[in-house]
Amino acid sequence: MNSQGLIDLMSQVEEKGMDWDAVTEKIKVPYQVLSLYRNSGPVPVTIEKNLKKVLEESES
Repeated sequence: MNSQGLIDLMSQVEEKGMDWDAVTEKIKVPYQVLSLYRNSGPVPVTIEKNLKKVLEESES
């Protein structure tokens, strides 16, 4: 995934008012690492999938 996709997912997390500490604990990736990927390019597919899963769980 490109960094724009990660930026969109991170925006969705913020729009829902989710706590970043809880989100990063669930996806097992520190916020600092997410920020690095957001700024520098190709994002591992596992991070994308895990963020999407957390967002879907918050909807139910």
